[in-house]
Amino acid sequence: MSFLGPDDCPPPPPVKAGLPVLMLHEACESAGGVARLAELLCVPVEQLARWLEGDGTPPEEIYRACAEIVLLDEPGSSG
Repeated sequence: MSFLGPDDCPPPPPVKAGLPVLMLHEACESAGGVARLAELLCVPVEQLARWLEGDGTPPEEIYRACAEIVLLDEPGSSG
């Protein structure tokens, strides 16, 4: 997966994704891209990419941080 910059969030996995993975996708869009979300979450981009692709489930603290990012995002802003 290559990350080009803002708004490079992939679509959710085609299989049924759990709530943490879906929240991760929402947070990616709110943050303005994969690299920015990885920075906000203090995780490597490669690990974030695996979670975004549905490979594993993010830890609870990542899920909570993503929920905060989504809830604090103002409509019309990108990060």
